[in-house]
Amino acid sequence: RNFFKVKNSSSEKSKKMEKEEKFFRETFMYDKEISVISTATAECSVPSKRRVDLPVTAGEQLDVIDVMEGSAVICRNSEGRYGYVLVEHLNFR
Repeated sequence: RNFFKVKNSSSEKSKKMEKEEKFFRETFMYDKEISVISTATAECSVPSKRRVDLPVTAGEQLDVIDVMEGSAVICRNSEGRYGYVLVEHLNFR
């Protein structure tokens, strides 16, 4: 019985991830393949000021998807949300 519950929650999670990816592609007009170029840890907690910013908490692991002009990178968190994060808030070690 528990097996089905786990399977159901993972399918719900993948649907949420697909929804987040679709939103990301539309909002950022991103048509390249999404691939992780690096991983980073958030140095401090930063709330999002705009919908395109990714809110992060200190110590959170992020996948770096793309490097933008200036001091921002596009990151994805463990929940599948995408957004801009300033490089100064990240530790790449």
